[in-house]
Amino acid sequence: MRNGELTDRKVAGLPPSVTEVLADTDSPSGTALLRYKTPTGPGIALVSIATGTLLESREFPASTQLSDIAASETYIAWADVTRGTGAALSLAARGSDDVQRTEAGEDDLSVDLLNDWMLSARRDGATATSPGPRIALSARSTKTGSTVHLMDYAKTLLPSPDGTLLAQGGTLEHGEGLYRIALNDDGAPVATLVASTGEPTALTLRSVTVPKVIDSDQAFGLGVALGANVSRDSVSLDVELTHVASQQQWAARGRSVGSGGMVAPATVVVHWNGEVEPQADERTSYVAAPNGTYTYRMKVAPLNGVGPAVETTGTFTVARNPKPHDFNDDGTPDLLGVDSAGRLNRYGTVLDPFPGVLWTGRSVIGTGWNIYDWLGAPGNLGGTAHGDVLARDRSGALWLYEGTGAPDKPLGPRRQVGHGWGIYNKLAAGSDVNGDGRPDLLATDKSGVLWLYMGTGNAKAPLSPRVKAGTGGWGIYNQITAPGDLGGAKAGDLLARDSAGVLWLYLGKGDGTFAARTRVGGGWNVYTRLIGIGDFMNDGHPDLIAYQPGHTPFLYGSRGDWRVPFWKRVDTFNSLSPAPGEFTQLF
Repeated sequence: MRNGELTDRKVAGLPPSVTEVLADTDSPSGTALLRYKTPTGPGIALVSIATGTLLESREFPASTQLSDIAASETYIAWADVTRGTGAALSLAARGSDDVQRTEAGEDDLSVDLLNDWMLSARRDGATATSPGPRIALSARSTKTGSTVHLMDYAKTLLPSPDGTLLAQGGTLEHGEGLYRIALNDDGAPVATLVASTGEPTALTLRSVTVPKVIDSDQAFGLGVALGANVSRDSVSLDVELTHVASQQQWAARGRSVGSGGMVAPATVVVHWNGEVEPQADERTSYVAAPNGTYTYRMKVAPLNGVGPAVETTGTFTVARNPKPHDFNDDGTPDLLGVDSAGRLNRYGTVLDPFPGVLWTGRSVIGTGWNIYDWLGAPGNLGGTAHGDVLARDRSGALWLYEGTGAPDKPLGPRRQVGHGWGIYNKLAAGSDVNGDGRPDLLATDKSGVLWLYMGTGNAKAPLSPRVKAGTGGWGIYNQITAPGDLGGAKAGDLLARDSAGVLWLYLGKGDGTFAARTRVGGGWNVYTRLIGIGDFMNDGHPDLIAYQPGHTPFLYGSRGDWRVPFWKRVDTFNSLSPAPGEFTQLF
């Protein structure tokens, strides 16, 4: 500029093919440090501003990419990445071809000179996604090779008119802000905070996002957000959940990656889909999380390794609504079966978006169950929060096993609740036929009369005296199943299969009787057992399991529409499915 006006001055001595010239401020007073490109590679030029003459230049191979350059009265320094050899920091005395090259191991470094010290740091150190030796701003003596740690990271490094340097970044001791780099009385560089942003460099935890109670069956559809709000981004979040009663766990890691090179407050989240690791007898990778108290441990750590991680712990509760066929209190229905040795087995399930419903393996939960000729899972018949089991022995005695919800021992001791039940040739339990909120028991005698035993909710006397549920004629059916509210009304319904294999739906009226039957479809005689499994698909409608000899169970998902009650059947086969022909009874 001359007399207040801008003037152009051509720089002599640069190669004629120079393109993309950039000026750098890291140079002695009265000079301009230029970075340029030529067809053969990049170059550096130090130019006198007053005369426009070239004071010094250096050229590099085309395989070299310059990250930053700096010059002082005595040295020129640069950071580069060269194909085949990697990143390096280089230093040369002015006018000398002797270059001190130090392998850097990391890209995108800034470099500057302060007297006999060369300073360097990664530009993205504040938001780097992994630790590294070059994240911190350090200085190396050009005389002795000794190093000094100045800042934990620095985004920018600029010369100041007073001959010192200014760095924007942070230290664990003083936090985020603008620091001045100057020489102390011993001639070594030190960093001093001159303007603070008020934000800490060390990671701090501001708050956590963990529900106190997860009480919705639908909460796990999209996943429950578990998160932490922290003072900076570019962090990892490790979450570990432990079910207190069973010690089953779930763990996951999330990340919040920053941008722009500077720290900013952030919220990092993981989503829990309601699964935990299996117990020893469950041969699968995950199972549905049981109800109860959970502890959580959250650990948030800076991805760049600057400063310590922060941890916090707490508790929350999972409390789903009770499910009729849920015997281990995890909110998903189970299938029970007695094998040829008389062992009672529980097959758990978990609902997965793909491929769908999965079996989680078999657990043996009892022995000696081959003394019974009929078994049913009516739901909460005894008044507790868990599903129960009804069993009829060959003498006609009826027994109640109350559910406990404990995965290792889901049924309590049996209690006799009736006798003379040998007069019935078909039994069905599980539908609330009279609309009082409790499951009922239906039975047909050998003359074809349908009887209703209403549930009382009292484990000592769980069934009221029988009443007729309609006129006779039920002898035409060879199996009845009480699946619950299948048709979309308020009362429980009844399915009946005739000897020709046609399946009929009887909609409950809510007063202990049924509407006229509706044909569901034919061909159902291929199944030996139809089981009202409860809400297998977790969509609010009770579903049906159909067992065909020599095959794994099929699932008929409910549509909630009495006119077309089921979707197309689905084969629930996987490696942990109940084996074909393994069981004498399924319920």
